[in-house]
Amino acid sequence: MLNFIKYNIIGVMNTLITLLVVWILHQWLDWNIELSNFLGFIAGGVNSYICNRIWNFKSQNKKRAEVVRFLIVFLVSYGLNLLVLEGSTYILQNATWCASFTAWISQFMKPTFFANIIANVVYVLVSFTLYKKWVFAAK
Repeated sequence: MLNFIKYNIIGVMNTLITLLVVWILHQWLDWNIELSNFLGFIAGGVNSYICNRIWNFKSQNKKRAEVVRFLIVFLVSYGLNLLVLEGSTYILQNATWCASFTAWISQFMKPTFFANIIANVVYVLVSFTLYKKWVFAAK
């Protein structure tokens, strides 16, 4: 249970780091959403690995194998994130049934940034499960 609590604390930090980077790059600097999203996830991913290895799971596994597993999980989770990001962006920009919501959310942020938040939820759920069961599991 303590690992789950720590993972959620780290997850909140990672999410805030990721969203802050995406917000700065996409919302302020007007970079494209895919590049902003990717760079945000790199920043959050570095924080995630360090905090989970040292503080949460206190891993004693061999770093090389663990880093490889971490990168695999990161890429799989990010791939799913990107699919959800693209799908959500498409729906927000093109679905007529979603037009009033898109107009409303546009008052506060770009719809593509909101799509990024949706995609981030998918990333968190997938990555937690795989980190716990495979990357940082005691070997």
